[in-house]
Amino acid sequence: MKPTLRTHPNAIVIELEGDADLSSVPGFQALVREQIKARASRLIIDFSRVTFVNTPVWAVVVEYFQHASGAESEFALTGMQGRVEASFKIVRLGDFIRHLPTVEDALNAPDLKNKR
Repeated sequence: MKPTLRTHPNAIVIELEGDADLSSVPGFQALVREQIKARASRLIIDFSRVTFVNTPVWAVVVEYFQHASGAESEFALTGMQGRVEASFKIVRLGDFIRHLPTVEDALNAPDLKNKR
């Protein structure tokens, strides 16, 4: 998986591409932890170009969700489809993590507070 960081006027977007497997966890986790240290006020993680996600990648997502909830940061996931969306539903992250169809939807949302 190849993560790319994009800065927008009102958010930081991490765009992911490829298979999100065990080998990609350290780089993804480092990028997410950089956003925690930087105190990003709004983070969007885009899965639109991801074909597979394993559980350790979801653990990194949950790590940021826990930070965002305590820090009053806004956080959302976007672009999940196919096997990625099925995996997201199986682990039931949609019960508490905000998810939208596109990055554009998330950038234009007035509030990305999560459901917790």
